[in-house]
Amino acid sequence: MPTITDVYEVQPGDTLSRIANHFDLSLNDLLSANQQILDPNLIKVGQKINIPVAGPLPALEPAPGHAETYDGIHPAPGTVSLNRLNYNHPPLTNSPGQRDPAIYSQLINQFAVGNNPRYLPGDGNTYCNIFAWDVSRAMGAEIPHWVDDAGNVAVPGAPQAHEININGGVNWMRSQGVTQFGWHSSTPEQAQNAANQGKLAVVMWKNTGSGHGHVAVVRPGTLTAGGPEIAQAGRHNFNDGHVVNGFGQLGPLEYFWHE
Repeated sequence: MPTITDVYEVQPGDTLSRIANHFDLSLNDLLSANQQILDPNLIKVGQKINIPVAGPLPALEPAPGHAETYDGIHPAPGTVSLNRLNYNHPPLTNSPGQRDPAIYSQLINQFAVGNNPRYLPGDGNTYCNIFAWDVSRAMGAEIPHWVDDAGNVAVPGAPQAHEININGGVNWMRSQGVTQFGWHSSTPEQAQNAANQGKLAVVMWKNTGSGHGHVAVVRPGTLTAGGPEIAQAGRHNFNDGHVVNGFGQLGPLEYFWHE
């Protein structure tokens, strides 16, 4: 899969060929990085387009004094499983009581959400909830994809266990999450502050219509007019943006953090 280095927002008059030429890419290069586009002749203003580099980036060297460094572009070993019904196995994990913003940033980066096939949208499916599931499990504060009949976190495929989508995840967070599993409802400012202390934080939107909602991971960074800094999977995937880049005008949004 191509390495994604940028995200471009479609402007009036744009075509995929024009965008490819602007970034010195072939149309095939651009389409390969945007497998969510089913018809190359149908793009719309405001749509987000993944921009790849023309060739593969060199392998990342570990930083001095560290066993491994994750750049948010190269998925770490163990994170790329396409069996989205089951766990993946990230090398870097963290636990409550051991929080650190540098570790949290690296933990998010290891999934390389903008460039990891596990989270690539396709066939009408997006995987924001799988990304949040993976990050939260690695942080020792699982936002479940599987629950039992009582709403307890369940092992994938266990007897009496069933999958929930992100609308179900919002319901779980409002009830079991904040009452039984150590989550705190918060403001955007509190969520960004928590992330800046190395604590897990998320932003969620429940779709009260017929579709799915959305969830993103708040990462260490800066609160701006565009909201907290986030990483997300969804219709377009990115490792470092802001809430407005992922949720647009959707609302109301709900924020939660965990020690």
